[in-house]
Amino acid sequence: MKALGAAGAATFLILASAWAWGGEPVVAPAPARPAPTAGDWTIWPSTGRRAEAQPVQASVAEPAEPEIDVVDAHWMALTMWGEARGQGEEAMRAVGHVIDNRRRAGMHGAFVTDTVGEAFQFSCWNPGDPNRAAMENVDRLAEGSREHRMWRAARRIADEILAGQSADPTGGALFYHSLDVAPRWSAGIEPVAQIGGHLFFRSARS
Repeated sequence: MKALGAAGAATFLILASAWAWGGEPVVAPAPARPAPTAGDWTIWPSTGRRAEAQPVQASVAEPAEPEIDVVDAHWMALTMWGEARGQGEEAMRAVGHVIDNRRRAGMHGAFVTDTVGEAFQFSCWNPGDPNRAAMENVDRLAEGSREHRMWRAARRIADEILAGQSADPTGGALFYHSLDVAPRWSAGIEPVAQIGGHLFFRSARS
């Protein structure tokens, strides 16, 4: 029997799938991938490449859980932790909602990874910032330490925000800065909230 060419082999596989399922092609599910960790730092954001999103599948049980982009959730949690872990869960949640508000506004990329990776928008990602080194080593935190507990809280809060299960304590803020600085972009603008050590704003001077 002669070997099938590439096109013939593809056609044969499609037909075989259809025959096996009464006319419907069989599509093999994608293999499961583990959630990203701090090791992904080697490919993002330094090279500008974003890992493929691997949504968390909704549970079969009712009610179905919303799908969450675990890549976005990971980088939101990292940024929240890097920016506000010393101020408690409410402060981290506020930072997370600013990230989400920016993403939803469409001005800072379609994904959380785009939003937090924009240069000099979140100080924890700035070169030389001590929080950046801490974030790169988040997977080495001592189990049970306060830093580790806050990291687990940040991951939970990020999931809640991206699933639409978190109320925004900032009232739709797109910007914030710490209490100990007075940047030009916020001069004369009334903050909409003060949470932890940050002031939050809906607008900024250009």
